[in-house]
Amino acid sequence: MSKKNIDIAFLGLAQNCEIYLDNFFKVLNEVKKKNSIKVLIGENDSKDLTFDKIHRNILINDDIQFIDTTFIEKFNDRIERLALAREELKVTLEKLDISPKFVCVVDLDDVLNSSFNANTIYDLIETLQKNKSKYFAISVKSKPYYYDILNFESDEFINHNVKSLQNNKKINSYSDRKKKIYDLQLKLTLKENFDCISGFNGMCIYFYEDYIKSNYYDPTNNNDITPEHLYLNRKLNKITGKKLFVENYFLQMPYEHKPLTNIFLFISEKLIKYIGLYLKKFS
Repeated sequence: MSKKNIDIAFLGLAQNCEIYLDNFFKVLNEVKKKNSIKVLIGENDSKDLTFDKIHRNILINDDIQFIDTTFIEKFNDRIERLALAREELKVTLEKLDISPKFVCVVDLDDVLNSSFNANTIYDLIETLQKNKSKYFAISVKSKPYYYDILNFESDEFINHNVKSLQNNKKINSYSDRKKKIYDLQLKLTLKENFDCISGFNGMCIYFYEDYIKSNYYDPTNNNDITPEHLYLNRKLNKITGKKLFVENYFLQMPYEHKPLTNIFLFISEKLIKYIGLYLKKFS
């Protein structure tokens, strides 16, 4: 039996994002006026009312499906947890009795500003459709700066060791971080529409027929897990020969990802972070 054709599948992970979910569900209701949709939301270990808000919306919208991702909590590495959770959403989507035209992978946290709306989604899909032979997906930028360097790669900027740099807590790592992360953030902020091998930055829309050719998790490399979007997009680039297009639509940059343009900012941010962790430990 052939699968039911629908327009867009939305996939998102939710943790402690209760205050941002209303905007997400509002946009879904707008999109539903013109498109058939399916929504898969994975959630685990939220300390706020994220779980409750998701299930309240499921009661009034049967297009939304909850995916329990609590199994990831036994893994220590954050990148591995994200890769496994996103892979769970992807595998669940493939098993459903539907065949979407597009898959919109979106973060459900503070990136969702007013630019996340139905018209933005329609415009991105239109651009992607017009360039089907060139691109497997389309992504967005963010304000005030492009932030997601962990999952970015282009022919010009090969992602060699961004993960290890982000995990390096030492002060003497600043020089390399500035060159390979902060300077690149500034360059991509100023760059107009461009293509790349991999990008995410809060939201990415794929052709479903391309999306299912790849995966988020590499089980053969569990000692050093590749960031999930980077792994997925690199593989799609290799399989399809196409690239990912980054359009000039702007979500919100999370504060903690801002570029630190000098060593003094870097040190002060480190101090603020560690003092906060210390106080939280004894509160």
